[in-house]
Amino acid sequence: MKQSQPLPINGIRLDGGTQPRAVLDFDAVEDYAEAMGAGAKFPPVAVFYDGSEYWLADGFHRVKAAYAAGFDTIDCELHQGTLEDAQWYSFSANRANGLRRTNTDKQRAVKAALLHVKSRELSDHQIARHVGIDVKTVGNWRERLSMEIPQITARTVTRGGSTYQQDTTKIGKRKRKQRSNPSTENSGTASPANDGASNHLDAIVRAVLLITNCEASAEDLARQLNSRQDRDQLISSMERANDFLKRCATEARQAGRATQPGCQPPVAARAHAGDAGTGAAMA
Repeated sequence: MKQSQPLPINGIRLDGGTQPRAVLDFDAVEDYAEAMGAGAKFPPVAVFYDGSEYWLADGFHRVKAAYAAGFDTIDCELHQGTLEDAQWYSFSANRANGLRRTNTDKQRAVKAALLHVKSRELSDHQIARHVGIDVKTVGNWRERLSMEIPQITARTVTRGGSTYQQDTTKIGKRKRKQRSNPSTENSGTASPANDGASNHLDAIVRAVLLITNCEASAEDLARQLNSRQDRDQLISSMERANDFLKRCATEARQAGRATQPGCQPPVAARAHAGDAGTGAAMA
C-alpha cells in the first residue's frame, strides 16, 4: 500500500467522471463526519496526480464527510497517472470494502468501463474481474451499448510463445458469396434511397439507446429543459418524436400479431408515415 499524505480538500477534483455510484448516501456522509469529528481514523482516499490536477478516484463519501466535519485536509493515497487512469481505477472501487454497491451502482460502473478507452482491448472476463461483477452482465451490457462502444480493428494476441496483431473485424465472420443486386449491378453503385433509409434507421436506433441509457431523472431533465431559451422548439420536437415512436410501437405490435395463425396483416402497416390522419389513428 502506498504511503498516505495529507492534501487540501479544496485542491482535489471531484468532477472527472470518477464517481461510479449512482447517488451518494448522505446518511453515511453524516455518520462519517460525526465519527471523524470524534477522532476516528479512516483509510486514505485514492487520488491520481497528472502533473497539474489531483483527481479523486475513490473516497467520495470520506471527502464529503471530512469537509462537513470542518477539516481542511484529508489523507490521500497518491498515484501518478492521468484522468483516464483515475477513471479506470474508480470502476473497481468498493468491490469488497466500503459501502455496499447497489445494482444501479454496478450497472453504472460496467457501462462506464465498457465505454472507456482502456477496455478496448480487454475481454468480457477481464472487465468483469476489474469491475467485480458477473461476466454475463458485461456481455449483456456490451450488446446493449454496441452502438456506442468504440470499435478496434486489431488487438495484440500471444499464442504459443508468439505475439502478433489480430484483425478483429474478421472474428466470428464467415465468407459469404456476394450477391448481385439487380437494381445496382449495372450502375456499380448502391441505391441512394437504401443508403438514406439505413442512415435514418441507424440514427433512430442511436437516439433510442441514448434515451434508454439516460441516467438523469425526468424531473432533472424537465428542469434543464425549462432553463433553455429554445425550450419551445425542443418541446415541439420531442412531441413529434413521441408521436413517431408511438406509431412505430403500434406497427411493431400489429406486425407481431400478423405472424400468428389466423391473423390478418395490419392495416396500419400500409399507412404512409406522412399521413397525419392515419398517424393520429395509430397513436
